[in-house]
Amino acid sequence: MNFTYPIIFLFLFVTQSLLSQTGFHQQHDTLVFIQNNFDETEVFSLNTDSLKIDKTSDVVRVVDAFAYTLSSPIRWKENEWLHAGGALASVAVLSLADKTIHNVVQKNTDGFPTSFADFGYHNGKPYAAFAIAGGFYLTGAIINDDWTRETALALTSTYMTSGVVQAALKKIVGRGRPSEGEEPYVFHPFRNDAGYSSFPSGHSQIAYVTAFVLAERVNQPWLKVVFYSGAAMTMVSRMYANAHWFSDVAFGGFLAYICTKTTLRRLEENKYKHPWKKSKKTVDWDVYPVGNGIGFRAVF
Repeated sequence: MNFTYPIIFLFLFVTQSLLSQTGFHQQHDTLVFIQNNFDETEVFSLNTDSLKIDKTSDVVRVVDAFAYTLSSPIRWKENEWLHAGGALASVAVLSLADKTIHNVVQKNTDGFPTSFADFGYHNGKPYAAFAIAGGFYLTGAIINDDWTRETALALTSTYMTSGVVQAALKKIVGRGRPSEGEEPYVFHPFRNDAGYSSFPSGHSQIAYVTAFVLAERVNQPWLKVVFYSGAAMTMVSRMYANAHWFSDVAFGGFLAYICTKTTLRRLEENKYKHPWKKSKKTVDWDVYPVGNGIGFRAVF
């Protein structure tokens, strides 16, 4: 008599019975273990070292966020292009008031405090961006604080991305500054002359990157007001200095906003996922109550 099949069936039956009693079973890519008769005096511990996930290198994340943000228009959907077009149209409409606003500002230059003008000027310079981002990163490294370092990475990548875009636009557009005695719609593209690099405002771009990033990183409304006020002071000071038209500084703020939002989203995505490596299969663990005990579920 052939006992092969009866033995196989008996093995499967016993195995299934044991699995059912212990609560251990596997379906598809989900592994579940249920511990019944849970005693409150029992202590369950997980070795967190074995579950530790390494963060992506700061340098890799900054470079990736820079490249991702700079190339983001090629991934825009129809609604994102509509938003960008609407923003550009708004700036074009604002430019209709450039001459009027310029005349009003220049007639009231005596009422603008010199200390505010100085702050606005320095707040939008590249050395201010370097000092702020570097200060955050150095502080985060010294006190070992993740929030501070993350803020530094966001500032650095956004300064870089928006800076490249505004520098390119200055050359491509070649708009005459009001200090040149030109009308608002005088353009000399690719002219190697600082007097024709009015659009967009680099000071406004840097100041608003600082404001937008820091405002996104805090929850206190009063701090947000402080950050935005500093950027607004830079924007106004550039018009009082007769260096920019109103639409120049407005577009600098818009550019900073777009780059900030995109960079922050990308830095969150690449925090634990290396952007240039294939992702490995991960395991997510869930703990949940089951009857008189608890259950552990691993999802692959």
